[in-house]
Amino acid sequence: MKINDRKQPQSTGRRKVLKGMAGTTALSTLGFPAIVSASAPLVVNSYGGAFEKFIRSEIIPDFESSTGIKTKLDINLGKGWLTTLRAAGPENPPYDVLMTNETWASVERGEGFFEAIPEDKVPNMADLYPVARYKDNIAVIGMLSPLGLLYRTDMVPEPKSWEDLWTVPEYRGKTGLYTVTNSAGYMTILMTARNWFGSEYEVDKAIDKLKELKPFLQADFGGTMEKYLIRGEVAIAPADFAAKGRMISKGIGGPVEVVAPKEGMFCWEQVFNVLKGSKKKEEGYQWINYILDPDVQAKFVVGLSQAPVNKKAQVPADFQGIHGERMNEIVMWDWATANSVRDHVIERWNKEMR
Repeated sequence: MKINDRKQPQSTGRRKVLKGMAGTTALSTLGFPAIVSASAPLVVNSYGGAFEKFIRSEIIPDFESSTGIKTKLDINLGKGWLTTLRAAGPENPPYDVLMTNETWASVERGEGFFEAIPEDKVPNMADLYPVARYKDNIAVIGMLSPLGLLYRTDMVPEPKSWEDLWTVPEYRGKTGLYTVTNSAGYMTILMTARNWFGSEYEVDKAIDKLKELKPFLQADFGGTMEKYLIRGEVAIAPADFAAKGRMISKGIGGPVEVVAPKEGMFCWEQVFNVLKGSKKKEEGYQWINYILDPDVQAKFVVGLSQAPVNKKAQVPADFQGIHGERMNEIVMWDWATANSVRDHVIERWNKEMR
């Protein structure tokens, strides 16, 4: 199957995505008040773990003290936020600003939950790299984590290209890939289709091509992939640039390096969206503007090893990640189109890669 141009009826795409993505997820503990008082907090969100710790300690206190806006943080994952939004409906959302991967944001946008961000309300948008901007300001990327190829230097030679995974004999049987339900796994399919067949939407041909790499280990999350690399079960795999530092800090396994393939990198992005039904949009604009501030972006670089989206952010000299002109090497995808055949891709992947 080749993904058609983006002219499918939205309702059909939504039914497919609902089946393939939403699953059964517990609702957030947030309530759905019908009336929001002036003293009600601005409701934003975060993932748990290191993300939550960083947002609570490094971002929220300064935001609240500098703006006087009280903030409530909801902790969940993409599927959970989608399920909670659907339960509440577009007119009465439990969040004011939602941060999530574009994989999920494209679905929620298609279902009418978001509205455009007025650029005059978020002046820091003017200083962003093009990769962080959306047409008509329907959203904005506040954080980026580019993925390249991470490899054990004591086990295999340095890769130069995504295509090396097929052509370098030393990689055979030592490659790791993400499962298709992780966005990195889906992006690997899209990148393979783009590099080998001229269009990222030649998904069936890409799956057939990736099948040639078997046997390979599959990982559901980054932590799982890093364990494979540490134990030497995998010698090369797609990974974010911060993975090298995380592995070194554990002091386990052999030496590692991460490189940007010549065809470009894909990324885990965090997209910030204003909820159409929010009663605190002005405060939400201030939250997004704060996230995009160059000093705050520098905090994300140091604290979470994210690539800065603001051109004015000061990057430490020892930062090993992607920034500056190299941001142009990041490949972005039309997730609304990619999601329209997600069920088919997942079914084929699970059948072919067992």
